[in-house]
Amino acid sequence: MKKKPRRIILRQEGKHHNLRDIYARINEEYFEGRLDLDITWYGNPSFKPKSRIVLGSYNSRLELIKIHRHLDQAHIPHHYVSFIVYHEMLHHVSPPIQKRGRRKVHHGDFKQKEKVFADYHLAKEFDVQLKEQLFGVR
Repeated sequence: MKKKPRRIILRQEGKHHNLRDIYARINEEYFEGRLDLDITWYGNPSFKPKSRIVLGSYNSRLELIKIHRHLDQAHIPHHYVSFIVYHEMLHHVSPPIQKRGRRKVHHGDFKQKEKVFADYHLAKEFDVQLKEQLFGVR
């Protein structure tokens, strides 16, 4: 008996960031509008992580990007949310590879493509600030 596919409700409008608009702009700017992926918010916006938080994920089987609602806050810059969306979109165009019997998700080609993002350095700087704020880590 074949399982029914799970129906996913896409929640793309946030209080501060609209994932549909961010995805559309990035798709045009970096992927010539070729990608046809779904995107949605997930998680509790007031979640207080203790040691780590997954800000975004990509499910290749569902072709679905999920962005944690923790990023839908006024103090989270638009360029940072855009970078997280871009990063997850890259997982579609630069899938994991096998190297020496190990699955590498963020391999050299992936990292090279990641640096093409216009605000890459700004996003990485904010990433450090966010981790310091959340976990007190440098």
